[in-house]
Amino acid sequence: MIVELEVLGYAAGGNCVARHEGKVIFIRGVIPGETVKVKLNDDEKSKRFTTATLVEVISPATKRVTPPCQHFGECGGCDWQHISIDEQMNMHHNVISDQLKRIGKFDNLTVLPTLSAKGETGLGYRNKMRFATTDAGNFAMRKNKSHNLVEIDSCLIADAQIDAVTKSNWPPAAEVTVVKGSDEVLVLANREIVPEITYRNDFGSWQVPAGDFWQVHQQAPAMLIKRVLHQLEISQGDRVADLYSGVGLFAQPIAKIVGASGAVFAVENDLRAHGCALVNLHSFDWAEVIQSDVAKYLRKATGFNKAIVDPPRSGLNQSVINSLNQIKGLTKICYVSCDAGTLARDLRSFADAGWQIGEIQPLLLFPMTAHIETIVSVTKLS
Repeated sequence: MIVELEVLGYAAGGNCVARHEGKVIFIRGVIPGETVKVKLNDDEKSKRFTTATLVEVISPATKRVTPPCQHFGECGGCDWQHISIDEQMNMHHNVISDQLKRIGKFDNLTVLPTLSAKGETGLGYRNKMRFATTDAGNFAMRKNKSHNLVEIDSCLIADAQIDAVTKSNWPPAAEVTVVKGSDEVLVLANREIVPEITYRNDFGSWQVPAGDFWQVHQQAPAMLIKRVLHQLEISQGDRVADLYSGVGLFAQPIAKIVGASGAVFAVENDLRAHGCALVNLHSFDWAEVIQSDVAKYLRKATGFNKAIVDPPRSGLNQSVINSLNQIKGLTKICYVSCDAGTLARDLRSFADAGWQIGEIQPLLLFPMTAHIETIVSVTKLS
């Protein structure tokens, strides 16, 4: 069925929402305020919601722009090439605010304006791309929420050196990951072999398993470090736990600041990331690099007054929050989140346990997509 609808607002995951005959309609490729013609998905059986495919924009929003990529709409790699960067930043702000209200049940928190990299265009920013290959051995991307392939000749959000890699004559029906470090570009056609690659910025230098455990936006690591240091107010002599530490992105610059009178505890369960963290922190005798599940480590952990938590998309489990709440002397936590929903849930648990939610800072580190990074300060109330 084809119907005409008014787009009402943003939703998490890259969609926008409209309503039709009592149902919530999720639509990709549109902007709130637009009047659009869509084809409803008749296969979905829910009485409360369904999806729809955009057919025509009848009344476009002022923030609508012409997508720069010829593959946009068919390729599933980007959600918002039709939206200006300024509006993408507003969208992330609105989504986080909505999740804090609906999931976290907060009605008095202030979300700061979204930060972006200087001069952000949304193009050429990615230092890692994972391509599928067609049966003919040509590079392709997958359609949105599909295994079907879209053959591409160029990807505009990839770094120019990555995009320059030949797109043909690869093993058919495979995956190829292309990674750009500070000194080289690596092409990984065999995921069983994971070489290391080096990244550098003004805060330090890190060895990283190529294709793993590193931000894909080339300016993201420095932006994140700067914000974490600001929110935690790191000083000489602090004792800091970096939980879900990866290769030590935060632990290394923090170790430089706290000095020998302080301590850093970098806790990571993944063996490859842990191995690189040992290298990245080897020159700091006051940095302890621990290979452990975070929940298990916290059952017996003591001796730190500040902490960073940078969990996977699933967020923190309740046992981690309970353990952090019980650590004597812990007064400040910096929560680095890649999922607004689980962040809102976890912040509610902290608030209920007597912690004050401070600065909430969204960062546009995945332009053209619905992914958002958020950094929040959480302080123990005395």
